[in-house]
Amino acid sequence: MLFDDVQAAKIFYKEYAHDLGFSVRTVQQKLDDNGVVMWKRFLCAREGYKIEKEAGSSGSSSKGRRSRESRCGCQAYIYGKRTPEGKYIIAALFEGHNHAFVTPSKHHLLRSNRYVSEKAKTTLFNCHKSSIGTSQAYTLLQVGAGGFEYVGCTKKDLQNYYSDFRNKIKDADAQMFIENLRTLKDLDPNFFFEYEVKDGRLFRVFWADTISSKNYIHFGDILSFDATYSTNQYDMKFAPFTGVNHYMRSIFFGAAFLADEKIESYVWLFQTFLRAMRGKAPAFIVTDEDASIRAGIANVLPNTVHRLCMWHIMKKLPEKIDANLLNDDEFRKMINSCVWGSETIEEFESRWQAWIAKYHLENNDWLAGRYQIRESWIPAYFKEIWLGGILQTTSRSESANSFFSRFIGRKLVLVEFWLRFDTALKCQRQEELIDDNTSMHTNPKLFTLWELERHGGSVFTHEVFRKFQEELLAAREHCDVQNRTEMEDRTIVKVVDNSNRIREVICFTTEQVHKCSCMLFESIVIPCRHIIWMLRCARIRELPMCYITNRWTKNCKREDAYDSEGNLLIENLHLAQDKRNKRLLLGCPFQKMCKCIHLVTFVQRGSAREY
Repeated sequence: MLFDDVQAAKIFYKEYAHDLGFSVRTVQQKLDDNGVVMWKRFLCAREGYKIEKEAGSSGSSSKGRRSRESRCGCQAYIYGKRTPEGKYIIAALFEGHNHAFVTPSKHHLLRSNRYVSEKAKTTLFNCHKSSIGTSQAYTLLQVGAGGFEYVGCTKKDLQNYYSDFRNKIKDADAQMFIENLRTLKDLDPNFFFEYEVKDGRLFRVFWADTISSKNYIHFGDILSFDATYSTNQYDMKFAPFTGVNHYMRSIFFGAAFLADEKIESYVWLFQTFLRAMRGKAPAFIVTDEDASIRAGIANVLPNTVHRLCMWHIMKKLPEKIDANLLNDDEFRKMINSCVWGSETIEEFESRWQAWIAKYHLENNDWLAGRYQIRESWIPAYFKEIWLGGILQTTSRSESANSFFSRFIGRKLVLVEFWLRFDTALKCQRQEELIDDNTSMHTNPKLFTLWELERHGGSVFTHEVFRKFQEELLAAREHCDVQNRTEMEDRTIVKVVDNSNRIREVICFTTEQVHKCSCMLFESIVIPCRHIIWMLRCARIRELPMCYITNRWTKNCKREDAYDSEGNLLIENLHLAQDKRNKRLLLGCPFQKMCKCIHLVTFVQRGSAREY
């Protein structure tokens, strides 16, 4: 037989071998001075015998994984030789095999018949973007192909391919991550990122896109910062900045990777965050107990109110007390009533001392330490501070933690992290679009004939309205005026409800403003049941403007957002979409990234920004 080139001969022999039921490998060839193949020998994969390593030699281990021997000394081969005309002829052939052939139902398992196709690579890439593992990606491939025999590779092949990919990008991971941020900057001029390199290694990096900046302008008055996530192979801390949008959901403002948790790193991060957000500092920030974070905030954000996250503190409780106490229903009830349910400082103090004494925890150093800093994490001490609901329950921090942990696994390379993070962020923003569509184009169900309820349903988003509606229904069912005291510039009204508490509502005559002792409005800016009852008694049909904060309304994001220099923040969606479409035409992103490894070099020239 005559072939145009060596590859054609190889393809022929592989097809012949696969039809028969054996695998092929290549081990011998000769090249001339110009690198042209003069002859090549293709062997049965079971040719020869495995060379056993001597006991104690490098790489041998009695505890190592058991290997299965496939070599059995088969001598079958085909020998191709180059002719003077530049063709290749089969010069020798031996067809005798000393082993059984693979049956047709197992032909797809022959090693030389398997390869990871471009479709498989793309599917694997898309699955990892959605935090779907390699095993599940392989299952998806076989479902789409109509059976395992049509996938073209085994699950192990796909796992090996992904493992090889990770190993290949390991040394270029940080460069590729920064290059990705540069590309995003090209697509979106308002995309912001800064980074620093130390000893040739990516040391810290921060990024935020235009949507994040716009969201911060609307909702950046309250901020949650969490640096407790470990998401990568390099033990760099992932530190996201999040807030609360008008649907009372967590919303992303920006994020960073930090190689250490020293004070100077947090000072750099908060200063960089301020530059990204055009100098606008948050009014309120909540973090964990880390001393370096506290020092960084004091240095960069001196006018920002800083409080500690109750969720991070309370989730440490099981580690700090006897496990048997947590199984005690009365213990859990007492501590929850103390921490979450105390409305006044006096109430908290008495309840804390009561459960500490009852369970003999006076010598618990951790609890004593939490008591010393009680003013920074117990809501009873800052009821008058506008929190937007961020500290009222554990749900806010739990929600943010759940959001990131669902999409971000541990020990990822940075490129893997970005794929998953980008998908997570798109999902978060899609949820906001769904909420927006629901609030703008549907009407909430009303339970009373009160005009106040109808007006609240027309201005508040559905999520905020539900909380307002709960207060309104409680006002109708449970509130009543106990007594009234008229004064020159105000009226003081005692209101009772189903909590067995007497609330004091001060009605200022000139401003037509009410102030209630429960302070619900001050903390989450939603009128409490006692104020609603007073408005109802005064036959006021619509909520006064002083009780409608813009951040809870349906139209709060309809207004244009501008930076500190007066520039309109707008995402160039058309350009981004055009560029995105071009990327899709270039093939498998995994393959592209692997090719980029050989093109990207990391050069440090004094400043990290000159990379």
